[in-house]
Amino acid sequence: MAYPLVEGNIGEYCTLNGKKVLFDSPEGAELFLPTDEITYYESVRFQEGVLLFWGDHMDRLHKSVAAKENFPIDPDTYRFIAETMIWESGKADGNVRVVLTKTRNLIYFSNMTYPTPEMYKEGIVTKSLTWERVEPHVKVFRGDYKKAVAQAQNTETSFGMPYEVILRGNDGKFVEGGRSNFFVLYKDTVYSPSEDLILIGITRKYVKDAIKDAGLKLEEGAFTMEDLVKMEKEEDDGPPSLGLFVTSSPFDILPVESIDDVKFRSAECPKIQSLMASYQKIVHAYIDSHAHLETV
Repeated sequence: MAYPLVEGNIGEYCTLNGKKVLFDSPEGAELFLPTDEITYYESVRFQEGVLLFWGDHMDRLHKSVAAKENFPIDPDTYRFIAETMIWESGKADGNVRVVLTKTRNLIYFSNMTYPTPEMYKEGIVTKSLTWERVEPHVKVFRGDYKKAVAQAQNTETSFGMPYEVILRGNDGKFVEGGRSNFFVLYKDTVYSPSEDLILIGITRKYVKDAIKDAGLKLEEGAFTMEDLVKMEKEEDDGPPSLGLFVTSSPFDILPVESIDDVKFRSAECPKIQSLMASYQKIVHAYIDSHAHLETV
């Protein structure tokens, strides 16, 4: 299914093949039309003017392109453009999207919905969607997938409108979020599905480091709703040892309050709180070591 190169843009312009293009110009308007070109992308968060984990995002972008068409990419140029745009905008925090086709490279500020403080404190509402992704490790625009996720995200649950969608395979096991990776923490172990089944998130890489820092183990594993309900029922009246969470660049680590009409006490899990703190230490260390860009 054809899909436009630009969605959720903010600001007046983008940089197309190294040239500033206004969105309301004829050339800019074409970017909102569906294209049949294979479209690769990375959304990179920046904090305090620093593009977080840029090298990891570009490595994944290269792997996505190499898996399909294998044309050359230029991460250093993209970085220079992105940092220049950030500096000119005066923004300290936000999101930059890098979009590539075989003939075009495009960089623009994208509108990203960040979690509220209450979501970190209480957890998020989610909705399940049975969907097995094609080539999950290749990050390209897929119109049918985006449509299905959007429909699920607009379906209200007993706990309200979902903030995220959790995908499950035909076997009923949850594998990942619509725009995030999904984890189950139980006692001293964090479980994540096989990497063959998911898009390996950039945040996920550093969450794995945070898991070690927090004194937890990481094992491969996936669970059905029935499994999770059974584990929840085994909990006593003390602090929960079961917690579900999702990770992504916009979210960092977010506890899951509910899936569909089933509630979990993820945000009350002390080990998830410890894990969140360990991850933030990693993020701030990265910012401190890369803080070379001054915003206006």
